[in-house]
Amino acid sequence: MPPLKAGVAAIQQVVAMFVGCITPVLIFSSVVNVEEDARLYMISMALVASGIGTFLQAKRIGGIGSGLLSINGTSFAYVDLLLRAGTEGGIPLACGMALAAVPLQFLLALSLPTLRSIISPLVAGIVVLLIGLDLIPVAGFYIASDLGGDKGWHINAIVAFLVVGTLVFSQLSKRPMVRMSAPLISILLGYVLAASFGIMQWPEFSTEKWIMAPKILPYGLAFKWELLLPFAIIYVVSSIEAIGDLTATASLSGMKTSGLDFWKRIRGGILSDAITSTLASLLNVFPTATFSQNNGVIQLTGVGSRQVGFYVAAILIITGLMPQTGLIFSVMPSPVLGGVTLVLFGMIAVAGLRMIVEAGINQTSMLIVAISLGVAFSIPTQDAYVEKLPDVLAAILSSKVATGGLIAMILSYPLMKRSSAPETEEEEATPASAT
Repeated sequence: MPPLKAGVAAIQQVVAMFVGCITPVLIFSSVVNVEEDARLYMISMALVASGIGTFLQAKRIGGIGSGLLSINGTSFAYVDLLLRAGTEGGIPLACGMALAAVPLQFLLALSLPTLRSIISPLVAGIVVLLIGLDLIPVAGFYIASDLGGDKGWHINAIVAFLVVGTLVFSQLSKRPMVRMSAPLISILLGYVLAASFGIMQWPEFSTEKWIMAPKILPYGLAFKWELLLPFAIIYVVSSIEAIGDLTATASLSGMKTSGLDFWKRIRGGILSDAITSTLASLLNVFPTATFSQNNGVIQLTGVGSRQVGFYVAAILIITGLMPQTGLIFSVMPSPVLGGVTLVLFGMIAVAGLRMIVEAGINQTSMLIVAISLGVAFSIPTQDAYVEKLPDVLAAILSSKVATGGLIAMILSYPLMKRSSAPETEEEEATPASAT
């Protein structure tokens, strides 16, 4: 592709994923009360890690990477557990657990395509649904936070409402670029509104430091055995999502979605995710994964050239190495972040519902979904009960995502296998109304 055309296509891809890439860091740093310097560093390194991951995916070095325009970014799938680890042990424990569990993703990549036959897309859909539902209250926390001070609660509500409204109307636009730019447009409006209401804290730019240099383990690592299984569950789900995302990317790019070469691409893509997540953890930032929303950009623009991936990687790495990037987003007003994440987290939940529907709705799958959601929103909400459990069980059952995902995995294989078995003559004669 000509450089100008490839550059424009790259900017479109970056616009679609930029806010989603840095939002997990913004949420974590706010909830865990991370110091300002650490917040700026983590925002920058999230972009750098995403750029490296995108490059590996597009380049396909040996057996690593898919050779597709697959954009990497910091994954929302890990936010629930990262917040849990962060509240117990800060950045060291959050990154330590992400690093400790990542070997499982390497093993999963090497075991393809067996993974998909054992752990069904239904399980992935249930976990993604739980992630969205569990994160929505976090958006409410930001909207309700007392950023306005003596200006009253209504200021936060007005700003958040207008941000959500802008997102909605942008998504309804007939212009593809407006829809893809919706998060950035709404954030820009949010900054303007916050400034007009006097609740915007403008950053002070410094010319002393022009490069945010990556560092290996600047904040160290920590480990807790009881958190290992919950993190492992999310890596499994992330790998299942990657299979779906990479399959969609291959299809939209005119590549085969079956055969040996296809599964080599999938294996390489998941290996690339594992390597990038390892590197991200060593930089004391969070695991990355393929971004499904960027497949929508490929579909809208008709551009699936992996050459664009190199441009995207360069943009992400360059902006990540600039401290000013982190400074601008680190001062995002709480109601602005709350309004944006309200829509984003709701869309994650809807994406999970779509995966469940695409996996097929029948009596067995409905039973699995019902039990998984029921257990996820029952036991983990009873803090007094969970605290009395052994540490390993408490670590799992304190997380709705880990609890529901584990129940879905336990039930899915035997029940789905049973439901797919040939019916007996007596069952075939049973009227549907009786069921």
